[in-house]
Amino acid sequence: MRELTRISLVFVMALILSQCQDIVEKKCNLACDQFVSCTEKTLKMTLSEEAKRSGHISCMDGCTTHNSDILKCYEEEPTSCSGFGNCVLQIGTLE
Repeated sequence: MRELTRISLVFVMALILSQCQDIVEKKCNLACDQFVSCTEKTLKMTLSEEAKRSGHISCMDGCTTHNSDILKCYEEEPTSCSGFGNCVLQIGTLE
């Protein structure tokens, strides 16, 4: 019975952690979409699909590693490309 309780507790904790990760991943995805969009606006050009994908992957790598920094930038400057982009570049979290 004691072993069953431990297994149940581990399962519940794993479930909670995976749901938290999903929330962070969704927020990072939104922030990285904004970053790629702002990159295009700042450069005044349309990026190739490969460049967009590469930029998004790099942003996601940085966001999942340093999510509090990138998400803080996104929350502070959700509609300002210059503010959001400058904040992300200043914290240097892109991989």
